[in-house]
Amino acid sequence: MSFSDSALVSRIDRTVCHQRLFGPGDTLVVAFSGGADSSALLDILSRLPGYNLNLIAAHLNHCLRGVESDADEDFCREVASRYKIPFEAQRIDIKGMATDLRLNLEDAGRRARIEFLDEINRKYQGAAVVLAHHADDQAETVLMRLLRGSGMTGLSGMTYRNARGYVRPLLEISRSEIEQYLQRCGLKWRDDASNNDTVYLRNRIRHQLLPLLEEYNPAIRSCLATTASILGGDEVLIRDMTEQVYSELFRMEKGSCVCSIAQLGLLNPALQRRVLRRAFKQLAESLEGVSQLHVGAIGDMIASARPNSRLVLPCSVTAVREYDRFALTYTDTDTVKNDGELQITEPGCYQLPQGGCLTVVLSDTTVFPPHPDCACFDLDKTPLPWLVRTFRPGDRIIPFGMSGRKKVKDIYIDRKIPPSDRSRMPLLFCGENLIWIAGVCTSELSRISTPAVVPVHVTWHACAD
Repeated sequence: MSFSDSALVSRIDRTVCHQRLFGPGDTLVVAFSGGADSSALLDILSRLPGYNLNLIAAHLNHCLRGVESDADEDFCREVASRYKIPFEAQRIDIKGMATDLRLNLEDAGRRARIEFLDEINRKYQGAAVVLAHHADDQAETVLMRLLRGSGMTGLSGMTYRNARGYVRPLLEISRSEIEQYLQRCGLKWRDDASNNDTVYLRNRIRHQLLPLLEEYNPAIRSCLATTASILGGDEVLIRDMTEQVYSELFRMEKGSCVCSIAQLGLLNPALQRRVLRRAFKQLAESLEGVSQLHVGAIGDMIASARPNSRLVLPCSVTAVREYDRFALTYTDTDTVKNDGELQITEPGCYQLPQGGCLTVVLSDTTVFPPHPDCACFDLDKTPLPWLVRTFRPGDRIIPFGMSGRKKVKDIYIDRKIPPSDRSRMPLLFCGENLIWIAGVCTSELSRISTPAVVPVHVTWHACAD
C-alpha cells in the first residue's frame, strides 16, 4: 500500500473512531453494488488496522439492465470470494415493484434496498450496515434537497449514522480520491450505465448542475459538504432544544398529542415549527408526506382568532383546535359517525351508541347530587318514553330559569365546550321537547313542583378512556 493509500485509510480510521461508527471485531453488512465506491469501501474495511472486522457483502440485483445486472451480481460474488467473506444476493423486479406501488424507480429501489439490507443485518446480527456514500454524494444530496425546498434538517445532508443503524465512513472522501485509490491498488469495479442517464434528478445534478457551479467555484463540492457538516452540528443542538420544549409543552391524552394554544403561540416561529413536527412524528412515527405547507397551516390555525378549527394532515392525522386546546390526533377513517337514537321506555341502565351509558332510577326524593352529569325529573310532567340522541344542527332548549328557547350550539359556544366533546354528549327528549343536555343544563320544562308525583334520577356515565 502506498503512502497516499495509507493516509486515506488513516483518515477513514479517524472518522470511524471519532463518529463511533463501529468497533473492533464487529460484524458489518456492506452494501456492495460492485461500483467504484462500494468496491473501495469493502477493501478499506478489510484493511482497517486493529479492527479485524467480520464483513458480509450484500448485493441487491435490481433486474433493470438485463444481462448487465446479472454480470454485476457475478462480479460481486467473485470479489466476496476473493476476500473470503460471506456473500448475500437477492433479485427484485424493481420496475414491477414501482408499478405495483405507484412509485418512481428511485423510490422503489430505495425501499427494496432498505428491506434487503435490514433482513441481512438481522440474519447476521450485525452491528451496522455500512454504506459507501462519499463527499460528492453529500454535495449532490444537499443540492437535491435545496431544489426541493428543504429546511436545515434536509440541508444538513446525510449523517454518519442514521436512525436505522446505517453508517457512512466515507462521507469526507471525494469520488476522485476513491477512484485514485482503486487505480493505485489495482482494484477493478463495475460501471453502471444508468448513472449517466439524466432522466434521474441526481444524475442531472451530477453531470449538469455541479459542473456549471464549478465554473463559479471550483471547490463547490467540498464547500457543499462542509456546509452540510456545519448545519448538521447546528441541527443536533436545535434538535436537543426542540426535544426539551416538546417534553415541557406536550402531553399524551387519550392517544393524542395535546398542548395549550397560548403556550405554542409564545414560541419563536422557527422553534414552533420544529416542535409541531416533533409532535406529529410522536403520533404518526414518520414525517413522510409532511411539508412546510402543512406545518405552516397548523401555525396559521394556532395564530387564528377562530376558537375552533380542524385540519386534515397526511398519515391519517388531524390537527384540532378547541379554544385554548391544541391536539394532533389520528383520524379514524374506519369509524362511521353514529347518530343513532335510543328510546328509554322504563328505568334501567342504557348503553349509548357513542359510548358510556345513562342510568334511570325511580326515587322517593327530588334531592340529588348537584352535578351536571345528574338530573331529576317528574315523570308526571315528562312521561316516558324518552328519546336519547346526539346533537343536530337546529336543536334548541329552554334553559332552566329562562322562558325563551336557545340554540344548543350557542350554549356549547357560551360554555366553551370543545366540538369533540359535543359529539358525544347525549341529548334527552320528551316528545318534541329537549329536556336535558347531559353534562350541561336541564330545561325549564322539567322544573319539578313540590312534591313531585313520580321523581326519577338520571345519571350520565361518560365513556371511560
